[in-house]
Amino acid sequence: DYDSTRPADQTRVEQEARRVMQANRNLCEDFVVFRRVETQSFILCGELELHAAADQARVQAELLHAVQQYLAPPVPTHTLAEMEQRRGQDGSPLTVEEIFDGPALDNGFIDDAELARAALRTDIRLSDLIGLIMAIDGVAAVRELVIQAEGEDPAANPWVVPVASGKKAVLNMAASRLVLYKRTLPVTADAARVRDHLHTLAEAAANRFDPAAANDYPVPRGRFRHPQAYLSIQHHFPAIYGLGEAGPGEPASAERAAEVLQLKGYLLFFDQLMADYLAQLAHVGDLFSLDPTMRRATFRQAVTSIVDHAKLYGVADVDDIESLLTTTVEEEADREAHLERRNRFLDHLIARFAERFTEFAHLMHAEFGADGEELIAHKCAFLQNYPETSSGRALAWNQSLRDESDLWNSANISGLERRLAGLLGIANPLRRNLGDIAFDIYVEVDDTEGDEFRFRIRSRQTGKIILSSSTRYATAELAWAELRVVIRCGQQPEGYQRRLTRDGRHYFNVIDPTGEVVARRIEYFVDPERMEAAIDATIDYLRVNYSEEGMYVIENILLLPGEATDPFLPICPAGDRRACADIDPYSYRLHIVLPAYGSRFHSMAFRRFAEEVIREETPAHILPKICWVDRETMARFEGAYRDWLFLRAGRERSRRQDKLTRFITELTTLRNVYPAQRLHDCAAQEQELFILGQSGLGTEEGNRQ
Repeated sequence: DYDSTRPADQTRVEQEARRVMQANRNLCEDFVVFRRVETQSFILCGELELHAAADQARVQAELLHAVQQYLAPPVPTHTLAEMEQRRGQDGSPLTVEEIFDGPALDNGFIDDAELARAALRTDIRLSDLIGLIMAIDGVAAVRELVIQAEGEDPAANPWVVPVASGKKAVLNMAASRLVLYKRTLPVTADAARVRDHLHTLAEAAANRFDPAAANDYPVPRGRFRHPQAYLSIQHHFPAIYGLGEAGPGEPASAERAAEVLQLKGYLLFFDQLMADYLAQLAHVGDLFSLDPTMRRATFRQAVTSIVDHAKLYGVADVDDIESLLTTTVEEEADREAHLERRNRFLDHLIARFAERFTEFAHLMHAEFGADGEELIAHKCAFLQNYPETSSGRALAWNQSLRDESDLWNSANISGLERRLAGLLGIANPLRRNLGDIAFDIYVEVDDTEGDEFRFRIRSRQTGKIILSSSTRYATAELAWAELRVVIRCGQQPEGYQRRLTRDGRHYFNVIDPTGEVVARRIEYFVDPERMEAAIDATIDYLRVNYSEEGMYVIENILLLPGEATDPFLPICPAGDRRACADIDPYSYRLHIVLPAYGSRFHSMAFRRFAEEVIREETPAHILPKICWVDRETMARFEGAYRDWLFLRAGRERSRRQDKLTRFITELTTLRNVYPAQRLHDCAAQEQELFILGQSGLGTEEGNRQ
């Protein structure tokens, strides 16, 4: 129902083109303006000799249609069946990989060669037109042929006629003049029949795609082979061994029966190896599971196809046997070895995508004491999001989205941010407040009797109270201040205090760096394992929903002035370029702003690792500037950043110049901050390393040396 001549349809297509282009914009690139391709009209004049039996109306229609297709080649879509019939440049049929290469389309397939030919023409070659015309059935010869731009003088070289730059060449069929001959007599084509033939050819060329056509191969149905089923090798021994259903034979002495049972026990060792191997094979999906709660990394099964298997295992019930195998092998095994095996399976999956987590794992263990379970959670999260983070690693954020939810507290971020968050274990990559914890409806501060205040943190999923204040506060401001301490301390394993009641029940509290209890969990646990699981769940919940770990990625190209009065980034003066670090501050430049106070970001080792990952993952043609800022600077910066985002989206217009100037000032004056250290007397016995460029002088009295 699309008509290219209707203004409404043109506008709709333009809006859709804008949406698609912005959704697939590359990092540090921008679309300055969207313009419709203008057309340049051409007139064709010629004299042709036709065969005596030729239909002149059909010939003229096919000629006009072929010339128009040459001037502006279309991009037709094809079904899978049509693509299977097409040939490559070497004449061989297209392979499945060649057919499906590229992004999945909504309307079939596009041939690469046809797409390449659809580019705007820069010139029209008369020899090509003659070849097209001679290929039409019924044309005997081309006596004369001329093509020229309508309303312009003939080209200096009639064999190569130029097309205006950036314009689409179209044929003015009504103004074109063709003289047709059969032998020496001119013939005239019926105008109505020519129009009918042209309409038929245009309908066929429109290539209306059939959405019902099969555009994918059916998934082949496999045959389930029950890989876990195992028949003991003892059934393959000759009957004389007495291992089969017949037993040792009659009459059999007790000694003979004991010997047979002893042989069965010996062979059970090999049976168990094979049976467990098949159990592992049957649970491949569990072994490579991306569920971080999956704890098992080994699977076993009882060999019940042996005669008198109960005598060998000591129990008869299959569930009891498997429980026995699990208890003796897994629960008594070293927990670290079990977690290491689970991590190795995940490392295998990660390596299949040419990724690695080795340095991250070593650093997390050395700096923060992370165990295997925490690393499993990071790896599972990375793999779960890998289709999105990998395919969109070079994409920028989508500027075409205008809703407030797409600007702040939003998942509308660049692919680089999303990928860096996965590689650095940042649980919450959303664009959100980092200068201060952004509370929501699940965090409450209310008053109690006596005009005192307390706080609670509820689960977003269940509404259950996760943490509550350990005391009451005189003002709401004091309660909010303590709540911020609780959320920061609750994201670290060392921020928890384990306790035991007199009746043997377990519970935990959240403590501040001085050891004072600042929050408690109103829940008791029957064993320490369940308490530790609850602590881990609380840490994960706080890190995902209230973590100060995050980043902002700002593309300098987006700061180009949009209006005449907009300010520029600091630009190098024309006469003193040697004094400038960057002559061009816009092209392929990034600012990556991170909170130096984020929980793991206090560690200089982790910061160095993060900087290395950022530089490795940023596209090679883009230069990133990494800034680690303190809490006060971050609060100022993100306020200016948020104002700029709303200006960019067109949601706000007031004080435009002031907001732009403020944002550029905040961005260009960001400076790295480092953990405070102090200089020591050279004669001191104990000294801490003071590394230039990685430490800041402390401000305590007596440390200013």
